[in-house]
Amino acid sequence: MYRHAYKRCALLLVAGTALQLSVGDLNPSFLAYPWGVILAVNYLYLLVMMYFFADKWTWVKTLYDRPACISSLASLLVLTLVFGLVRQDDATGGLVGALGFSRMTSSWIFNLFLVYFMTVIGLMVIDDVYHWKKRPKVSLAFHVLFFVILVSAIFGSGDKVRVRVVTTVGRPVQGGFTQDNQAVTLPFSLLLKEFTMDEYPPRLYLVEEGKLSKAFVEVGESGAEGRLGAWQVRCEEYLEMAGRMSPDSAFRAMNHVGATSAARVRAVHAESGKTVEGWVSCGSHIFAGSTLTLPDGNLMVMPKREPKKYLSRVEAADMDGRRDLEIRVNHPATVGAWKIYQVGYDNDRGRWSTTSVLECVKDGWYAAIHVALWLVLAAGAGMFVFGWKNKDKEGRS
Repeated sequence: MYRHAYKRCALLLVAGTALQLSVGDLNPSFLAYPWGVILAVNYLYLLVMMYFFADKWTWVKTLYDRPACISSLASLLVLTLVFGLVRQDDATGGLVGALGFSRMTSSWIFNLFLVYFMTVIGLMVIDDVYHWKKRPKVSLAFHVLFFVILVSAIFGSGDKVRVRVVTTVGRPVQGGFTQDNQAVTLPFSLLLKEFTMDEYPPRLYLVEEGKLSKAFVEVGESGAEGRLGAWQVRCEEYLEMAGRMSPDSAFRAMNHVGATSAARVRAVHAESGKTVEGWVSCGSHIFAGSTLTLPDGNLMVMPKREPKKYLSRVEAADMDGRRDLEIRVNHPATVGAWKIYQVGYDNDRGRWSTTSVLECVKDGWYAAIHVALWLVLAAGAGMFVFGWKNKDKEGRS
């Protein structure tokens, strides 16, 4: 039973991967009103027909039995964990980007599993309603409301408005552009006050025959050392904020916009004992980077540091007044029915960026989902309280 259920999940994964690689991201625009409502009504009608023909179509019962529930929930939970752990942006490179996991809401894989899980829950709900006299009322309400949330979220996705807004420090903006490059005026303005970024420690790599080595040495502090190929590398001096006046001069500490990370490294060849020393830096939009040429003809380089986390502090102003918001990756802010996501910055300036790219998203079915979520919480609390009381009574009898 469980084997067949997980085989079904595996087939969904294969189908989703094939669609993602051949078609590209799923565009939910076809679900825009009124088509979303029409398809939702027809979907519910199809579920009811499937349930009442389950005795004739025995395979239907396998869609809402215990193995189907557990396998669909487990699969969706795994994808949800990936959703939370992978940075959501427009990246399409690498395996994660190719499968759409960096754009999870547009991924065929995620949406196929979501529809499958919704179908399993829907058939369960119909079965609960049909046998409502035998079902605990609080549990029945929980399942129904949870199904309402799923239906609203999926069939209402075509009514979502996504507006990309480019903000600059000190300049209020009240509009942006959709994916179709249509200008949209927002019901509020955004003023970027500050953009901040934390970065991972800088890394040193070897460039051998034009290729970057897989091995690296972190040099986030003086005294850090490690091995790069045949070279033993030691960071003699590390400057978090540095700059230099000319390409031939040494880096020095500099608390200035555009300051970059620099490391004075000493490399010793393990076999010949040859030693070379010099500055290596990733550079910035103001200061040029620096590489160290080794006696064997290879280069030691410091690529741009990878962002650890970044956030925007903005002021939102609308008819209700002004409020300060902090927007981080995967931690959106809320203004009315709008969610504001951090999606980018000026890559050339990096941590010195004075530009922040935000995405404002409005869900037309937000009210229904919002109300249903609160009712689900209430039903969940009722299940906990009344379920505990029933168990307590059974224990006393």
